[in-house]
Amino acid sequence: MFEVEVTLPLELKHRLKGFGEDISKPHEHSWNVTVTCCTKSLDKRGVSVDFMKLTEILNRLLEPLQGQLLNSHPPFDQIPPTAENIAVWVAEGIHKSYPNLVKGVTVGSAHEKARYLMYNH
Repeated sequence: MFEVEVTLPLELKHRLKGFGEDISKPHEHSWNVTVTCCTKSLDKRGVSVDFMKLTEILNRLLEPLQGQLLNSHPPFDQIPPTAENIAVWVAEGIHKSYPNLVKGVTVGSAHEKARYLMYNH
């Protein structure tokens, strides 16, 4: 089994309700988003997942969110923009290009992170 990870930074603002006054106001985070893909085999180039393509897809997903207030961007205008919900959204977006290869997505900092795991292997 081969596991490939790609990590990109995500600079964001969000506000969350129900956690206390401090985070009900817009505040900033500098998080990393890590996508983990798994395959059982290599392609003819000797590659399990193309790092460049995976990075490009992840960047395309994250770019519109960079520096923005997530509460104003779909789907986070309808659901809380938590690290967990961001991880699910990224996993679903990557899954469209790499069906059944996404093992998980981790969102957060070195000391706080949430991981969404997809059990499709």
